[in-house]
Amino acid sequence: MQNSSIIDSLLAALPEKRRAACLHVFSLIHLSQSSKIEILKDEADLSQWDEESFALSANLEEILKRRDKRFGEEYMRLHRSYIHSLRYSETDYSSFFPDKIIRRKQTSLYSDSPLVLSKCPCPVDGEKTRCCKLTTLDVVEQCAFGCSYCSVQSFYSKNEIRVKKNLEELLNSLEIPSNVWHIGTGQASDSLLFGDEFNTLTALSEFAEKNPNIIIELKSKSNRDVYSRKYPRNLIFTYSLNAPTIIEKEEHLTSSLEERLEAARKARDNGNLVGFHIHPMVYFKGWEDEYSAIATRIEDLFNPEDLLMLSFGTLTFTKSVLKTLRTNGAKSKILEMPLESAAGKYSYSLDIKEKMFSHIYSSFSPRFKEGVFFYLCMEDPSLWEKALRREYKSDREFEEDMKVSYFRKLRELR
Repeated sequence: MQNSSIIDSLLAALPEKRRAACLHVFSLIHLSQSSKIEILKDEADLSQWDEESFALSANLEEILKRRDKRFGEEYMRLHRSYIHSLRYSETDYSSFFPDKIIRRKQTSLYSDSPLVLSKCPCPVDGEKTRCCKLTTLDVVEQCAFGCSYCSVQSFYSKNEIRVKKNLEELLNSLEIPSNVWHIGTGQASDSLLFGDEFNTLTALSEFAEKNPNIIIELKSKSNRDVYSRKYPRNLIFTYSLNAPTIIEKEEHLTSSLEERLEAARKARDNGNLVGFHIHPMVYFKGWEDEYSAIATRIEDLFNPEDLLMLSFGTLTFTKSVLKTLRTNGAKSKILEMPLESAAGKYSYSLDIKEKMFSHIYSSFSPRFKEGVFFYLCMEDPSLWEKALRREYKSDREFEEDMKVSYFRKLRELR
């Protein structure tokens, strides 16, 4: 597409006031087409974030007084400074009240593709992130929750949630490599989105019982009460937790923090180990207090022997996911962040990550640090020593330590 067509397309997508302001700037200041595209993309971001338009607020009269006539250079300098100040500061949610993201989808059973064991989508080439080599099993594809940062929306049909048909039969015929010991089911959807409505939980439970040397991990943001029956000990119920501000304003239609913790407590009381993924952590005003409070609530409700693991991670995006998030039309502040290059993806800077991970880890007591396996999910290896006071020389070393810890915890389960 030619630059002029891109500019026309970006202009057409902007709200009327922002579009008019940009056209006014373009009429007064000579700018290259690449600068215009940069401005319009940033104005689209500002609109999504519900932040003030720079084109509307810029002091054009002052810029046009420059004696050297470098009006375009000065405008771009000020524009970039404004965007940088928003991306690299703590996001302010205090006056941000977005509409709920509602994803209406059909649900269907399907059997047009085989059941496949895959690997965690960490960018592992050259071990740029420390990866636990989780094996993934997608028994449901797509999600009905409305998390603004969701990458699943980029991978599957937007209008359909697909559930594997005859899952029990497929699991019975599945060939499991000898090196597979840890299978997660929460990569392509929420593991407990439907509870056991389609017999998925029953099938996974029977699969876990037949394979006691494999840990099956469910991962959820729901408060589905599925604990009226017993499950094998190697079926682990884990819950994604986040700060209440982020749950309210970016994780639409999901259960509240307290509801997720209550669901985890029911799993514990039913005889299973539980785990928590405090992920994705977001750098916003008030993050220290809200994430510390999560640690406090976990320690209020659980003992170290109840928990298999606790992981920390943050926002990480591919180019395709960024494009989807920017074009879906939903108000969100989730991309009001640095978007620095991170192992082929885009994320926070390492210093911001170190600050967040170190803070949440320090919020837990020595008793929990000694009795629970803590780890960083898909993060740069250099962060481990700084945040968790330990590190691994390789992914293999990390995986082996996790495996030893997990099975020791299972053996100790009362």
